[in-house]
Amino acid sequence: MKNVICLTLVFFGFGIVQAQQIDNRFRVQIYTGGPSLLKSAVNVSQKWQDEVTYSGVPLIGGVFDVRVKDWLSVGVDASFRSGNLEFDVMDSTLYTQIEEKWDIRLDEYVDPFGHYELKLPRTRIMFNFNIHALPVNSRSDLYFGFGIGYNNLKPRLTLNGNEIPYFKSIGKISMPMAYRTSVGYSYNFSEHFGAFAEVGIGGPIVSGGLNVKF
Repeated sequence: MKNVICLTLVFFGFGIVQAQQIDNRFRVQIYTGGPSLLKSAVNVSQKWQDEVTYSGVPLIGGVFDVRVKDWLSVGVDASFRSGNLEFDVMDSTLYTQIEEKWDIRLDEYVDPFGHYELKLPRTRIMFNFNIHALPVNSRSDLYFGFGIGYNNLKPRLTLNGNEIPYFKSIGKISMPMAYRTSVGYSYNFSEHFGAFAEVGIGGPIVSGGLNVKF
């Protein structure tokens, strides 16, 4: 994490110097997006529909970038999303499925029957590069984005309110690396305020929000 912070400071130091040299602008974006693939999987799965319920915190994110060239901006994108799965195990059917799927023996650690809750908070921090197709002083902006950074997903499983500590040893659910490629369009209603929308791979498939330029 310290390396990420150091790289961020160097990254922005370079960007700010370049922006000052060309009298460029900064941009802040606040966005949300979706869909949640985990939620979608629960909703469409007939097998789990009556056994598992989903709740969570929708994706929220923010971007700060600077236009270092007329055609290029660099910045940092940070986002957070949390999903919760809840289900009850009252007989051996689902219990056996969990054991077979993850190759574990639950009865060696806990009484396996009761109310389970799986929490999946995820934080992503990425360095962004955007290639712009329109001039910096245009109200419209069409851009192609690329990002790479850190993905932090730490699952937490509880049974009847008590955490199951060995759950972390089951294995990683995701890679520690975050990535994104996207196409976006923004429009400024005034000199400083506007809105934008993106479609991409890695992170939300569709996202949108507000942006401020200064």
